Amino acid sequence: MYKESSITCKNCTCRWSNFDNLKEEQLELINASRFQAQFKAGEIIFKQGSPTSNAIFLTSGYAKIYIEGYDDKNIILAIVKPTRLIAGPGSYVDNRHHYSMAAITETTACFVDMTVIKKLVLENSAFAEGYLKDISGKSLNTFHKLVSFNQKKMHGRLAEGILHLSDDIYESPKFNCNLTRQELGELTGMTKESVVRLLKEFHDENIIKMDDRVIEILDKNKLQKISISG
Repeated sequence: MYKESSITCKNCTCRWSNFDNLKEEQLELINASRFQAQFKAGEIIFKQGSPTSNAIFLTSGYAKIYIEGYDDKNIILAIVKPTRLIAGPGSYVDNRHHYSMAAITETTACFVDMTVIKKLVLENSAFAEGYLKDISGKSLNTFHKLVSFNQKKMHGRLAEGILHLSDDIYESPKFNCNLTRQELGELTGMTKESVVRLLKEFHDENIIKMDDRVIEILDKNKLQKISISG
């Protein structure tokens, strides 16, 4: 669903921080090339294997980036919130998305022509450096996830996932987790059944408090120790 808005890239409070490195006329070029769309929870924003014709920026809501694996098993690489750039490495390799993105909640997103982004990367060295830092940071996060999946036990992976949601996504020790138990499993590399069992263990040990989808961290120090030793 397309949605008109009076907000521009110049006055948007949810814009990507790297846009601060652009000159006014360059920011106007970004604004002229963008269009905004609205998505319901569960809707696909883009599909693995589809063309990377646009860079995407959420302006509201949450979304998930995930790899579609074999036997319908997905791996969630990241939970995305507003102010973040979504533009995969395929933009400079084969012009294809190598993962999918779907809305977790009702979401609005701006699409910016990728040729404009590439043009500004060539013209503006500060913007290019910001782009490289963004892509590099995401690559490091993926490497960290691989290490976690391979070297941590399930308790450690779930503890790490809860801390990530609390510290980086919702920025609160108590949050309404928009992920299903299945999605929590896809984020932490385990089955839905294992997630349900371990959440109950954490709840019974007063490490967290569970009330349907609301998670509250009661003992962060213990959760951090589990995450590290897991």
